[in-house]
Amino acid sequence: MRTPSFAPARKDAFVAEKDQLSSAPEPLDAELSPPPALVGVRGRRLLWMIGALALFLRLALLPFGHAWDTTVDYNVFIDLAKNHSPYDTFTNLTYIAQAARWGTAYEYYAYPPVPLYIYYPLAKLYILLHPTANYYIALPNSFAMPNFTLDFFILFKAPIWLADFLLAALLARISGTVRGFRDYLLNPYVLLISGAWTFDAIMVLGLVAGIYAVYKGKMFWAGLALAFGTMVKFFPAIIVPTVLFYLIKKKRPFKEIVLFLATYCLACLIFLGPFLQGVLTVLNFHGSREGGGMTWEYLLRAVWLFPISVNLPPISDAVAAFGTPTLVIVMLLVYWYIWRTEMTLNRMVIVTLLGFFVGSKLVNEQYALMIFPFVWLEAYRLQGAWRWIYRLFWIIPLTFAIMNVPISHFFLTAYHMVFQNQAVITVYGGFTGFDWTMFPWMHAADDQLIAFLLGLSFFGLSLTALFWPVRWPKRLQHATKSTRISDTQLAVEKQINALELSFTALEERNSYVTSSE
Repeated sequence: MRTPSFAPARKDAFVAEKDQLSSAPEPLDAELSPPPALVGVRGRRLLWMIGALALFLRLALLPFGHAWDTTVDYNVFIDLAKNHSPYDTFTNLTYIAQAARWGTAYEYYAYPPVPLYIYYPLAKLYILLHPTANYYIALPNSFAMPNFTLDFFILFKAPIWLADFLLAALLARISGTVRGFRDYLLNPYVLLISGAWTFDAIMVLGLVAGIYAVYKGKMFWAGLALAFGTMVKFFPAIIVPTVLFYLIKKKRPFKEIVLFLATYCLACLIFLGPFLQGVLTVLNFHGSREGGGMTWEYLLRAVWLFPISVNLPPISDAVAAFGTPTLVIVMLLVYWYIWRTEMTLNRMVIVTLLGFFVGSKLVNEQYALMIFPFVWLEAYRLQGAWRWIYRLFWIIPLTFAIMNVPISHFFLTAYHMVFQNQAVITVYGGFTGFDWTMFPWMHAADDQLIAFLLGLSFFGLSLTALFWPVRWPKRLQHATKSTRISDTQLAVEKQINALELSFTALEERNSYVTSSE
């Protein structure tokens, strides 16, 4: 009598069980290194020394700042102290600028509202200390500015410095080494942006904290952190689709994806609060403004590189009109590339930001700060060419700022704090005491040519890094593979191997019974 064979039924059950195991959610913390170990008193002392040096350097830069941006920040303090919306001031000053033919808009506070929430209590404290403080509205492209006080700089820069230290701690935690703490806080480019310029570090903190929360599988906090960053400056919004693609590719539960997206959207709406109309006005301003910065469109604003008969503003305005559609097309292509290519979350974030740099009509010097933590991580993990890519991503923006601002103009705010009314002499021509012909920025044509070449270099660097091979070096492939496999994946693989062995043994048994009969 023939023994009935149950191999087909067993095989179907095995295939179904294998598919179920292979579709299990993959871990999100494969890229996350163990926390850095501070061994003994010497390690902790080194950490304190790094922190103390970083704080000292920022204190040394306290009175220095970008003349125009610092004047705008001062006026925003007055707005908040008087319970007046900076968005309304922006609109009113734009009407004045258009009527006076200064330009199509007055460059005032043009960001989301979270910085207003942060600085509101600090502005109230400032007005208590200086009850007679009032607006100081400067003519565009002038060097006029108010007489600043030391406490204004402290109140304005304290949240930025706090964000810097938190960012450095997150970078050390994600990388698993104190080098992340040191390399961020003591970097010259970071010192210029956070120590003497603007609050981009607060936005970058939200971005990096959101990615760290994704690594930890905390979708609520990831959505909240990215919403916080988006409502400081708009840029982290482009990372949201990237995170969604990452979660889908990792086969995460649908409820996690919904939780992340719902938290992000709801938090953005809450942060917007009563400022929705003001934010829409600001978005319209950004969409219609001229291109430039570290892009090829800087050439259309370099008037000293063309004959006087060439009228550049109409050409620049015409090209800028295609800025938003171009950015949308480039970002869609980047998202398609991310979806089709297997890469780590850190690399996905880098590619997304690079797509923005390539497609945007305007990339200011401080924008590079948001990619700094991620290219540093890539350089630390991969080494090789990425070490040079990381260095160039802060050296080029730093050099561009030195030439474009130029660097000597950061002294103007310090003069208006130390010398008060006597510093009015700097208004006429922006004299800084470093107006020597030996400096290249003192020669307009040379200055614009060098700045254009630096901007073109940054654009080329972004393209190169965007299409750099995603495959990890062979010497790191084994280590990377071992770190990506979690305990859950090992258990799944063991179950699959056990099922395969049992299926093979069953087939051999059936073959033996059939042959013996």
